[in-house]
Amino acid sequence: MARALLAENRGNVLILTGAFLLPLLALVGSGIDIGRVYVARSRIQQACDAASLAGRWSFSQGQTSDTATAEALKFFNFNFKQGAFGTLAFTPTVTVTGSNTKVVTVAASTTLRMTVMSLFGFQPMTVAATCTAEQNFVNTDIVLVLDTTGSMASKATSSDTQTKIQGLRSAVLALYDQLAPIQTQLAAAGMRMRFSVVPYSSTVNVGFLIAGQDINYIRNPAFYQQGYCSAYNTNNTCKTTSYRAVSVSHDYNWGATKWGGCIEERQTTSIITSSTSAIPAAAYDLDIDRIPNDSASRWPPYDPDAEQANTQVACPQAAKRLQTWTRSDLNTYLNSLTPDGGTYHDIGMIWGARMISAGGIFADSPASYNSMPTNRFIIFMTDGLLDTGPTLYSAYGVEKYDQRVTGGDTSTQDARHQQRFNLMCSAIKNRSVSIWVVAFASSLDANLTKCASNAGQASTSANSADLTTKFTEIGKSIGAMRLTQ
Repeated sequence: MARALLAENRGNVLILTGAFLLPLLALVGSGIDIGRVYVARSRIQQACDAASLAGRWSFSQGQTSDTATAEALKFFNFNFKQGAFGTLAFTPTVTVTGSNTKVVTVAASTTLRMTVMSLFGFQPMTVAATCTAEQNFVNTDIVLVLDTTGSMASKATSSDTQTKIQGLRSAVLALYDQLAPIQTQLAAAGMRMRFSVVPYSSTVNVGFLIAGQDINYIRNPAFYQQGYCSAYNTNNTCKTTSYRAVSVSHDYNWGATKWGGCIEERQTTSIITSSTSAIPAAAYDLDIDRIPNDSASRWPPYDPDAEQANTQVACPQAAKRLQTWTRSDLNTYLNSLTPDGGTYHDIGMIWGARMISAGGIFADSPASYNSMPTNRFIIFMTDGLLDTGPTLYSAYGVEKYDQRVTGGDTSTQDARHQQRFNLMCSAIKNRSVSIWVVAFASSLDANLTKCASNAGQASTSANSADLTTKFTEIGKSIGAMRLTQ
């Protein structure tokens, strides 16, 4: 009987299953519980980060410590609900330190009950996070490159209460208002926030800024297209008027009384096409930091009287170098912006680059100031895609005759100017300058999108209210907090 019982194996599977059931349960249970702990820790860290940032941002808006603490707790509780993932009840703590430079620290700690693993004697596990948010306390330089072409005189939509130029003025002031508290804080700490404004259309108005550095940076004499009779009628009257480059000199009285301050760009080359990937050495117009030392590297005055071959002229308001503004002064300046001219994105971005450069004729934006680093930004706003013309008088003369950009092939004129814009955007970003691009009542093409530092910094605004909202958001991003753990 005993020998027969020992030989019987029909119940072995059941015995083995029972023997392995508990280890299998422990293995599966540990995976479930550890997964819950991992997710809970990740979510509580995210809530902590959001809370500290929200609290610190409140100080940037002039709020009190009590308000900042309440804001931090609100953001934490919104992002991590009590009892989430089986955690026990807890209250996060918010600590504010510092006088001028406020630092917000959030700490949270709770425990998470084990479900399956509690059967094996495992105790609840701690889930905690600590995070600190402080001001990204560095100098800040911002260049606004603003489209002030003729189309800015119209409304974005029929229901808009403002013209586009009026909407732009409001948007820039909203940006200023968003950053004004930080500007005050930086000044108190011996640092600075500055703005430059570069209005552009067919050219830019930087002539007096250039002459203020060195009058010899202005080319004089310079060449302009002037008419002559190339064919006569039988009665000796002119049958055909042609144009040729004629040297014209400008004296001090002309500059002081007649010159609006706009310029033609210096030497360039027509070898740049839509496929050119690098800036040629001969393209002095795209050389941001070249100091003029000969006629090719100097800037000719924009002279509509001397340039006789044009069908349209436009000289925007004078650009402003980086400076600290009061709101009143900025508002006065913005009110002087007048819509006129064609859409040459490249000339606007070229001079935006020169304004934000640490070198060149201005050298206005060094990498540091008072031993603290400088963050640098360009905000590029346009209400239309690039649109040039062969007989418009622009920063490159009258292309039909001067042929500086096209070499005579005016059918590719827009594409060539577009590539100049693309090359300049790349050159700026290579200098660690962050670019925002905003298309106002217009679409973003691939070139404008690519110009921005990332896809999130290229956007459209359908009307004036949207534009103000966008500029406010950009202000928040520029004044954003730096999170340190």
